[in-house]
Amino acid sequence: METVVDNIPSLPLINYSKLVEFKTSKDPSSFFTSKNEQQKLFAALRDVGFVYLQNHAIPLAAQQLLFQHAQRFFALPESEKAKIETGESKAFHGWFSPQRTSGDNSRSDQKEAFDIGDDNDPTRPNQWPADWPEIRTDMVSFFEQCHQVHLELLSALAEHVGLTAGFFLPYVQAKDHFFRVLYYPETTGESFRHRFRASPHTDYGTLTLLFNDSQGGLQVRNRAGDFVDAPHLPGAAIVNVGDLLSRWFNDTLKSTEHRVIEPSTFNKSGSEIPDVIPARYSIAWFGHPNRDALIEPIASCCTPENPKKYEPVYAGKHVVERLANLHKDGKNAEKWSDSMARDGNTESVKEVKGFVDFSHTFGGYGQGHAMIQLMTHFE
Repeated sequence: METVVDNIPSLPLINYSKLVEFKTSKDPSSFFTSKNEQQKLFAALRDVGFVYLQNHAIPLAAQQLLFQHAQRFFALPESEKAKIETGESKAFHGWFSPQRTSGDNSRSDQKEAFDIGDDNDPTRPNQWPADWPEIRTDMVSFFEQCHQVHLELLSALAEHVGLTAGFFLPYVQAKDHFFRVLYYPETTGESFRHRFRASPHTDYGTLTLLFNDSQGGLQVRNRAGDFVDAPHLPGAAIVNVGDLLSRWFNDTLKSTEHRVIEPSTFNKSGSEIPDVIPARYSIAWFGHPNRDALIEPIASCCTPENPKKYEPVYAGKHVVERLANLHKDGKNAEKWSDSMARDGNTESVKEVKGFVDFSHTFGGYGQGHAMIQLMTHFE
């Protein structure tokens, strides 16, 4: 495994309430407070790609409810969870277990997940456990709250590069997001010699909002190439840049590789990893553009020093090509370029648009087996 740094710097801290203070209060005196926080957010996502987001308006009680639901759901017998098992015909919404879908159980990630999308999208309906209305009510509410925070963060980033605050809204208003509650079962220290809880990867979309329990294990790759801990900060969300947002900003914003391993208390130099590693839970909300959104670098992010790096791509097309590569290689590519696509990204925009519309008909992503492979690499 890669080097793990012992003396870990914290991720940058962003105060969400300051970020939106001017918009919510309309008090002129708060204008510079919000602008300063906006600058801090942009700099952090440019330099690190990850931040702790404090005072983000998603109540701690709502987070705790979802962790309680997660504990109850994943404790159900496998036969019960299997009744709502995910798959291509189910738009990849429902219960997911890499142990049941991976081609190599000895290398698959050590986790389970329960996945939903927008509950108001009839083309890709969610699956829910029977006789348990509270889990639906609470997850749908949390999904919507994350969407609103996501919009505010995108608005701040847009304004920082000279765009209107609502620039990104038409590209994300379809709510083609992916919401995942995760369970990393109790496991053995020996298992980490060959397997991760979540293999190293980058996220594919716009911004991810992540809420962890206190067990630890999340690591982020720094500029030196080392993985460093991103420990639990009570009440805070961890926010990171996805590949499509990085592409929108012509790589000005950083989509950073991350992983989940054994907690750092067990992997310090000279420490013995115990026989039993406790279970871990997390909540991951993955922001995505609309499936038919055309993503190309923003003009103000293209300069002589940082010339345009990408041609236009439809969000759905990009995701499918990433999935196809993942399926072929069995792991995520550390660096992605359009030339790695199966067709070398030679289609015209019209042809790509037809592909996106086709995949929308079949649940939004297509290439079903590749999607199953992707699931082994999300947090």
